[in-house]
Amino acid sequence: MSFVRALPADTRQAVCVVLHVSPAGTSAMPQILGRAARLPVHSPADGQALLGGHIYVAPPDYHLEIEPGRVRLTQSPRENGHRPAIDATMRSASLAYGSAVIGVVLSGSRDDGTAGLLAIKHGGGVAVVQDPDEALYEGMPANAIAHVDVDAVLPIGQMAGWLAMHRQPVPQPTGGSGVTNNPHPPRAGDAPSRAAVGTRFTCPDCGGVLFEQEEGGLTRFRCSIGHAFSIESLADGQAHALEGALWTAVRALEDRSEILRQLASRIEGTGNRRSAKAFNEQADDALHRAGLVRAAIESARAVPDAEAEAAS
Repeated sequence: MSFVRALPADTRQAVCVVLHVSPAGTSAMPQILGRAARLPVHSPADGQALLGGHIYVAPPDYHLEIEPGRVRLTQSPRENGHRPAIDATMRSASLAYGSAVIGVVLSGSRDDGTAGLLAIKHGGGVAVVQDPDEALYEGMPANAIAHVDVDAVLPIGQMAGWLAMHRQPVPQPTGGSGVTNNPHPPRAGDAPSRAAVGTRFTCPDCGGVLFEQEEGGLTRFRCSIGHAFSIESLADGQAHALEGALWTAVRALEDRSEILRQLASRIEGTGNRRSAKAFNEQADDALHRAGLVRAAIESARAVPDAEAEAAS
């Protein structure tokens, strides 16, 4: 909010804002920013004109992508587990407007935005990052600084002034030639290139094979569908997928225990106590294994909580 509040009313560039928001429901961010900004703020419709001096906020569950003269809302595959994702917006903006693009990364966890800034720099644009010492979450700014030759590292309070002093030309569409001569430039959800190397890892979102590739010194993983991950977001996605698989195992074991007990009860009613005892023992074993898996899940989830408490 501090950033958009400081933007002068005569700002000539279009400003696109992407935050990681829940895919469900609606976002109040356009209204919140609208009360603070001196520029018009939009929650854009697909195909809406991209106008200088206007702010466009990515809606929940849609990538905000840029084409020459307009914004596009797409539900192409998630990047780093997010939709909207800042990397998709930055990459598409660079493809559309090349050296006229300024990418700004603010506070956030992990390394979202780094790949997008690399694309902007490759297209001749400018990269600005919030000072990690000021950021509430330093992950995104710190990762951007580590991998990108950024043009400025600033506290939010100084960004608007710096941008005013380093105005880029009013964006002119490049026809998609900002980073490639391909007449059909890549979009957020494109499949990996032939140069990518197959790995043993599977995509946490769809289960497909993940391909590893280097993007400006940054390791990225992408499946054939187009889901994309940094190594940190992949580790996080694997953790969520693993927990889901383990809870499925708990449910299956508890269901098996219950059905075996019902089977034992019916058999015991016929007088076959020996078989009933065997089924009850199998039921006990299944329930015991379910308990072990449940305890493993809960103890693993407690570790980050304990670390966070120790840090605070």
